[in-house]
Amino acid sequence: MKWDRHFGRCSDTKGKEGEDIVIIREATEADVMQIAGIIVEDWQKAYRGIVDDDYLDSMTVEEQYRKEIRRYREYTVAAEGDEVLGAAWNRMTDEEAADCEIVALYVRYSERKRGIGGALLRDSADRFRKAGKKTMIIWCLAENLESRRFYEKMGGKAWKNAGHNWGGREYDMASYLYRLDG
Repeated sequence: MKWDRHFGRCSDTKGKEGEDIVIIREATEADVMQIAGIIVEDWQKAYRGIVDDDYLDSMTVEEQYRKEIRRYREYTVAAEGDEVLGAAWNRMTDEEAADCEIVALYVRYSERKRGIGGALLRDSADRFRKAGKKTMIIWCLAENLESRRFYEKMGGKAWKNAGHNWGGREYDMASYLYRLDG
């Protein structure tokens, strides 16, 4: 995989001997089923032991597809050829301390530790910066220590905790802020 790490994007679409390179681009409607599959897989693997098993087991790719088809235009994806390896859901926000947000960041479980999550985060920050935004926020489950370490490693500063409800149960969420103007 050939990354242009400075920009968080690959520098071209073909590697050695015609091998595909991972690129970050805006999501298309054709990506939605893969995005939905990544989300369901990620939740069912990464959140096992954190989120109720009944809720995780009830998740389906088809149901997730119905949600993501309505908002795919807010996603960027990391893709290798036609295969989506990860996705970031980006939007403007009116949080008290931030004017933009990565609502969710997912990497196909088998593709973790390849730099895809970091590239997606940097790409989102770059897109927000170009739009004149100053502070980006991302939330994660407070018990998801892997994500928390990742967001801290990527320069996020812990901000505040809040609650979120899934499946009738309240979960603690932690947030991280990223300054985009400095």
